[in-house]
Amino acid sequence: MSNRATGGAGKPPLYKIVMLGDSGVGKTSLVARLTNPDRPLNHDISATMGIEFDTQMLDTPHGKVKAQIWDTAGQERFARVLLPTYFRKAKGVILVYDITNAKSFESLAERWMAQLQDHASTDDLAKLLVGNKSDLEASREVSQEKAQQFCQEYGMEMLETSAKSGENVLTSFERLIGIVHDRALTSQKSRGGIAGLGGPSGGTSSATPATVNLDETKGANTDSAACGC
Repeated sequence: MSNRATGGAGKPPLYKIVMLGDSGVGKTSLVARLTNPDRPLNHDISATMGIEFDTQMLDTPHGKVKAQIWDTAGQERFARVLLPTYFRKAKGVILVYDITNAKSFESLAERWMAQLQDHASTDDLAKLLVGNKSDLEASREVSQEKAQQFCQEYGMEMLETSAKSGENVLTSFERLIGIVHDRALTSQKSRGGIAGLGGPSGGTSSATPATVNLDETKGANTDSAACGC
């Protein structure tokens, strides 16, 4: 998968996508698999402390776009401080749970959807439910039927993925960014506006994630680190 735009006039739009879910469900591993699909997955990936983001070129039915994918700490003591910055100008969210951990699924309704309501413009935010670790079917605690019920209640689609094998990882990100881009194009037609986030389209290299430490979220540095988000 190429990280460069192919042909066409103008630069591809840039959309901010955020990852939500408990610590340990595999958010960071999913992003790592997306940005480096051929690299062996590091099973010792430590829990994210603060905010990291990667920029990745993705295909949609309407052409290539850039997704700025934000990953934050699942631990609540970090999330409480970081969420207002995290959601600023976000256009899409991937809600991740571990299919072998029923508690991680319950947390989506008990905690993460409430955080979305408090800190994000949910009417404009595209959402996708992702059940990770599908390679561990024998240890499944969350049925697909239960996940589908959640999707019906909150109005979103779902996919099951495996960061370990790569199954459905690219598909899930392209599915969400396709919804985001389609909404932006529809809005652009009705308002005559410009789709996307704005800010530099050069983006951050997908191979080297930018990091926003907890202390850096205080003050103006946060916005500059987020490429104008």
